[in-house]
Amino acid sequence: MQAIGSIQSTIFLVLVTGIFVFALVGLISSLMFSDEMYRAADKRTKKFWTLMMGGAVLVSFLGLPPLSAMPMFITIIAFVAAAVYWVDVRPALRLVDPRRRRR
Repeated sequence: MQAIGSIQSTIFLVLVTGIFVFALVGLISSLMFSDEMYRAADKRTKKFWTLMMGGAVLVSFLGLPPLSAMPMFITIIAFVAAAVYWVDVRPALRLVDPRRRRR
């Protein structure tokens, strides 16, 4: 039984660490686009998404062991916020990014 608990702990650690890194890279990415690009893509504002991603980073950091101050479902909410950014907002921002347009 000890081995199963150890495997579960390792899987949990990998999962919450992955969520933290996912949110952190999303926060860095959200800072790279200008507020005009967010408006052009019709995706709220840079401030909104920076705060959203910053909150996801904070929550996922607090969910890391040994802190584990947040229940797992709160960490999952942080993952969902980061996933919305990665799947919906970032692709729209990249479409309106003048640095990516071909001449």
